[in-house]
Amino acid sequence: MRQVLFLCLFLTAMNARAAFNIDLSTVGSIYGKDDRELVTTQSTKEVQELSRSVALIVSTDLLVENFFKTTIKAQTLQETLQMCVDERFSNKSALPGCTGFLIGPDLMATAGHCFQTSEDCMMKKVIFDVDSKKQTKKGYSVLNSNVFSCQSIVAQSFDGESDFTIIKLDRVPKKRPALKLNLKNKIADNARVFMIGHPFGLPLMLSKSAKVNHNASDISFTAGLDSFEGNSGSPVFNASTLEVEGILVNGQQDIVLDSKNECYRNLQYEEDKGAEGIFRISGLLPFLQ
Repeated sequence: MRQVLFLCLFLTAMNARAAFNIDLSTVGSIYGKDDRELVTTQSTKEVQELSRSVALIVSTDLLVENFFKTTIKAQTLQETLQMCVDERFSNKSALPGCTGFLIGPDLMATAGHCFQTSEDCMMKKVIFDVDSKKQTKKGYSVLNSNVFSCQSIVAQSFDGESDFTIIKLDRVPKKRPALKLNLKNKIADNARVFMIGHPFGLPLMLSKSAKVNHNASDISFTAGLDSFEGNSGSPVFNASTLEVEGILVNGQQDIVLDSKNECYRNLQYEEDKGAEGIFRISGLLPFLQ
């Protein structure tokens, strides 16, 4: 599970103090080549379809609702986390949050540490289609129809082994199917997986094919997926079947201070050294019957 060790970086921007809490013990991991891609109209049809069922989870404090659209307040990754300007995606809007995905008409799964209490349910929103096209100078601008509330927490566990939450949304999202889940079979050793989510609250992003490398536990497995804080709750897909195999829940440290340039950079691990923790989706079976 993620350790609770936070660093607050305060920068002056937009005439205000910008704060972003990050967990440096587990915040980011790049394995082999950084092959992350923004989800766009140029992505494969399969990735575009799967992404429609993946959402950003954010605090209501970051939202400003207007007549037809909602602004998600955010600054660039360079401004909020002091990432080096030549780091990938440093010019994209970033904010603290999690990722979730549909597992039923109005049911969403995410990591257990993303929704722990009824207060979390009241104070967080679920927003679909937060992609790079929605980015503005102030953050993101999304349709009000894509913003959902948490009606209730159906099931939740964050006990040192299990790390998941199932929430019920306030209404059924239209034309957004529940993702297919592998609830029966254990994923094969060395199988290829990929992930869709919101690292650092960035726009919808695809973390391309990685290999399962620790698969003995009945509760979780690991893979060398490029992931960051904000990917918590992201669906991890079997690259062959396109079924969800698990929920991204933790990882290892990978961000480092570049003291010469006074900014942060991502370190890179060898692909087979991956240790991004993934809770098996089969753990949700008792709550879906």
